[in-house]
Amino acid sequence: MSYVRTILKTVEANAEQADLCLPHSIIRKCKIPVGDLTLRFGSSSSHVQVRGADAAAARISSALARRLYLPQGIPLILRYDSSRETIVMGPYIGILLLDVKSTGEPFGSLTPFMDEVADICHRRGGLVSVFTIADIDWDANTVRGMIRRQGSWQFHTLPLPQCIYNRVHSRHAEKSDQVDSLIQHCKDNGIPFFNERFLNKWNVYKILADRPAAPAFLPKTVCFKSSEDLKRMLQEFRTVYAKPANGSMGKGIYRIRAGANGYQIANSQSTRVWKDFSSLHRHLQKKCAGKLYLLQRGLSLIGFQSRPADFRVLVQKNRSGEWAVTSLVARIGQNRIVSNVARGGSMFPAAQALQMCGPWQNSSRPSVHTLSRTALQVARELEHSLDGHYAEFGIDLGVDVHGRIWLLEVNSKPSKSDQTVITSPVAPQSPRRPRPSVIRLLDYAAYLSGYKPLKRTGKSIKQLYVKSKKENRR
Repeated sequence: MSYVRTILKTVEANAEQADLCLPHSIIRKCKIPVGDLTLRFGSSSSHVQVRGADAAAARISSALARRLYLPQGIPLILRYDSSRETIVMGPYIGILLLDVKSTGEPFGSLTPFMDEVADICHRRGGLVSVFTIADIDWDANTVRGMIRRQGSWQFHTLPLPQCIYNRVHSRHAEKSDQVDSLIQHCKDNGIPFFNERFLNKWNVYKILADRPAAPAFLPKTVCFKSSEDLKRMLQEFRTVYAKPANGSMGKGIYRIRAGANGYQIANSQSTRVWKDFSSLHRHLQKKCAGKLYLLQRGLSLIGFQSRPADFRVLVQKNRSGEWAVTSLVARIGQNRIVSNVARGGSMFPAAQALQMCGPWQNSSRPSVHTLSRTALQVARELEHSLDGHYAEFGIDLGVDVHGRIWLLEVNSKPSKSDQTVITSPVAPQSPRRPRPSVIRLLDYAAYLSGYKPLKRTGKSIKQLYVKSKKENRR
């Protein structure tokens, strides 16, 4: 199998001309037979007459392009599926959001990330479409999605994509009947829908606790249902963290400590002391009212100047469909409770943080490699037991003063804001390097769309693009 990056030039064709004319070089390279074949773009397909041509550009009849909802001027990767006698154009990636705007920054704080995904996909060959559930027409199998052209986002009617990346940011909206229907429709029609759901901390804990290798890095955690749950945890560990089971970005977390003079409860804004356990319990119940909270063992984690530190590992599926570590950064909190960047924390390279943080009770310190290996183990253990399709986890690890690694949290919708990226200084005229997370997202989407690594040459979609640019310059 071979892949070719090309732009299908739309032309008016008469009844005697073929629907699709491909340069002889593409026909030879991809081993495409001339004659009756199928041409597919996303969920749309059509029978076509294919013939070779001496022209340098591939040409498609305007009538066929309209039937396929194929936008003009978009560079795509062409591949030929001989088992189905089908020419496939792609990768065509859908990104599902809760809402979009037609003016300004159409995707709010996610706009810079979406710009980068679309621009890099365009340069490599492929199409990104961003849409909401309301934009889908199930009867016509089409979507009114936004695509990026010449630096701006525009609405176009397109077929359903080859795969869908779920970035709905609301837990409430994700539980709706519309989302359930979308997921089922995708499964029924063979459209991969990944990062299917937000994760619940209690479900994650129970899943991992049942896996043979996982309990070694799991701090003891219980559901906060009664005063006895809190009393037992404080008697056993003296320091306990109360966390919302469906929380994120460090919101709603309380640290509780039992001391000789009573009980201290603190969050990122304030600290209070209660002399008796009953008062503490009533106060915590009031704070947790209406939400499922967990009580987690307090750990003696390393930090910097009394500020907590943890390690955020982004793991994603790669172009071979395997879990891989994309980035690993340390986060040092602004306060003494949480280290999340959203709560004012700062980011550092992991190796630097392991050197600057402490205290250490012995000489046993984990390496960056060990942190990466632990995160990959968490991802694989979760994938084994979670319902749904996941291709990305933000995994938070802590390191205690004895050098032991602990799992703190797993997030299936890790932040994509610019504030979560460590950037290196660049020359004023130099563009910022693409985010590794964007490259890996596009690699995995290409894999799901049938563009798997070429075993004969080992070339990736990115390398095809680089080769195409060099050939064009020649």
